[in-house]
Amino acid sequence: MTFSVVWSLFALQTVTRLEQLADDPKRILVAQDRIDWALRRTPRDMGESRDPNFRIWYEDVLGVYYRIDENALRVEVLYAGPARRR
Repeated sequence: MTFSVVWSLFALQTVTRLEQLADDPKRILVAQDRIDWALRRTPRDMGESRDPNFRIWYEDVLGVYYRIDENALRVEVLYAGPARRR
């Protein structure tokens, strides 16, 4: 079963801004591609559960907050931002 993944305009703008500000822009793009790939295949298995059907996931340098619509087989990436590492 494959889900469709839709990124909100806000999430895409944030990813673009992070890419422009990054020392290594390719890391942002690689993380975004990995997130998109994994959410198409196994959105329930990624990250941590929040409210029903909402999850948060950090992939290397990029984090996303997304909603899963099981009936429509659709994942909506609502927010994206830098993954804070210490």
